Amino acid sequence: MDDFIDPIMPGGIVGNGKMLCSIRENGTLHRLFWPNIDWGQHMGILKIGIQYDGGPVHWLDDSSMQSRQHYLEDTNTVVTSIEDHRNNTGTHQTDLVLPENDVLVRTYQVINNGASPRDINLIAYCSFSIEESNIQDGMYYLPAQQALIQYRRSVFIGVKCPGKTPYGYHCGRRNSPSDPFESACRGEFWGGPDNIKSGAGSMGWSLGSFNPGEQVSITLAIAVANDENSLTELLNLPVLKNESHLETTSQYWKKWLSRREGENADTPLYNRSLLAMKIMSDRSGGASVAAPEFDSHYIGSGGYGYCWPRDGMFVALALDEAGHHDEAGMFYRYAARVQKPEGNWHQRYFMNGDRASSWGEQIDQAGAVLWGYHHHYTLTGDSKFLNYIWPSVYSGAGYLVKNRLDNGLQIPTMDLWEDEFAQSTYSSAAVYGGLKGAAGLAAAMGDCPSQNLWNEAAESLKESILLHQWAGDLGSFTRSANRRVSGGEYHRAQECGQGVCQLPLPGAQCSYNALSMDKRLDTALLGLCFPFGVLPAADERMQSTAESIEKNLFNSQVGGIHRYQGDCYAGGNPWVLTSLWMSIYHSLRGRKEKAAEYIHWAQANASQAGLLPEQVHRHNGGPAWVLPLNWSHAMYVLATLALTGRLSSMQQ
Repeated sequence: MDDFIDPIMPGGIVGNGKMLCSIRENGTLHRLFWPNIDWGQHMGILKIGIQYDGGPVHWLDDSSMQSRQHYLEDTNTVVTSIEDHRNNTGTHQTDLVLPENDVLVRTYQVINNGASPRDINLIAYCSFSIEESNIQDGMYYLPAQQALIQYRRSVFIGVKCPGKTPYGYHCGRRNSPSDPFESACRGEFWGGPDNIKSGAGSMGWSLGSFNPGEQVSITLAIAVANDENSLTELLNLPVLKNESHLETTSQYWKKWLSRREGENADTPLYNRSLLAMKIMSDRSGGASVAAPEFDSHYIGSGGYGYCWPRDGMFVALALDEAGHHDEAGMFYRYAARVQKPEGNWHQRYFMNGDRASSWGEQIDQAGAVLWGYHHHYTLTGDSKFLNYIWPSVYSGAGYLVKNRLDNGLQIPTMDLWEDEFAQSTYSSAAVYGGLKGAAGLAAAMGDCPSQNLWNEAAESLKESILLHQWAGDLGSFTRSANRRVSGGEYHRAQECGQGVCQLPLPGAQCSYNALSMDKRLDTALLGLCFPFGVLPAADERMQSTAESIEKNLFNSQVGGIHRYQGDCYAGGNPWVLTSLWMSIYHSLRGRKEKAAEYIHWAQANASQAGLLPEQVHRHNGGPAWVLPLNWSHAMYVLATLALTGRLSSMQQ
């Protein structure tokens, strides 16, 4: 019953910015993060079953069940409809997290589609892996609360059906003789009050008898807190007792959506994107997670449950453009708090600001954050924000000015896609944008010397981009200059007459082998135009580059744009965010029909519940890898605004 090693995509997510839950397409609760949306992960096993007329229990996650899934409109509430044709019943499972309390509420509405009355029991079996651990935990039944509680140190998880008295319960140890699973499969309970290590518990509730065509409902609450008293307070919330949780939560999300500025967007996926970005943003600190973690063992990736300043800037940009300035401002304040003393940022962070594991520095992240600071200030005019982030601006711009090589480009670091160590052209664009943004903020602060210094550095960098990263013979910008290669590739390139060189490695008395120019096309080259503004969309070089990208990176079988030539990550699929980047470029050129095609393509390749993946399967279409990706949703919002002429950069 343990399937947490191999990466498994969720069908939907629910949360409140502190608790984040991933739900598979069959309704299984697969991940539960608390008290941050990246850590700890506490889900082990939660199985829900229906027992008919005293027979065997039919678990709702059984492969024989047929399920469909969707969100309630303009909410973060997931509905999974599960059909049990063998027993002529249907179950509508509704999942939501209370917006201001850390309780996952699951309502089960069972419908008798048969021709005779049925007696029904609801059965629950649970064994949490608190903080991904199966040791040092305890499980007990609390009679006063009629709840199962599992705890480890300062994490307490409670399971209860508010207002319902169970007809039986048992606490045991998973995969031992006391494990209550087998007896739970028969709807039987031994009454064990507690146990330790890999705790497992089960409970059953009688729903009574109901006739053909009738339905009966029961609500299951799963709360998380730091101690038993706080936990029981959550399990006894009035909103659970009077069953107003669905209406209360729906109104909360609709009210949040109504805060945005301007006219309403014309696609449901626009609102879905905003709602997804909201619950993938930490409500206390402001960081945003790239995606709910699904590969914590790094089987197919380096993990996604972290905050990259790069992704976070695009998410904040989309939230800002949609009118949710508070959330965007929180991210930028978080970025200022976690900045390295020398002015750069680590590759990625945990939501609480701790440094996460990485495989290389990225100078583009410094540029992106500085550009984002300026963008947010331009939209809001928030002087308190400016004063708060100014030390970060000063440090970050100083870092960008200092870290350049003799060719005028920024020092080599990992590129946007974290595949290559080089002087990436996208990174050049981000550094340019960061310096221009910093100069704009210096002007607002009345710091003319810094404004002039950073503007001059930006213009000098632009000259170097046009000199070293434009390939006139190809009619496009190149992916990078001075890309690190192996010794074998270096010598082969040298023999073929390609430009090669050796560059010093920072902090060492040695050099690395490099190709002078990586001529592969890369969709990230669109960053020269949007968002960093090195060149306008109508510039002939920008036009030629975009046309080359579309010609060479478009997937003729299923549509969409690949990242770069030779990309083989996760099979080498077209990406949603790159396709929407191309849509934004077309909108900036006034080609609305072409821009709309990519937006419609993204919509067509969303998940069943309407979430956007990172990639679309290159042969079959549909989500292929990572779901939902925060950056994909951010680009969808930006592309939709660009299409309708509401992107602020289009009016500047």
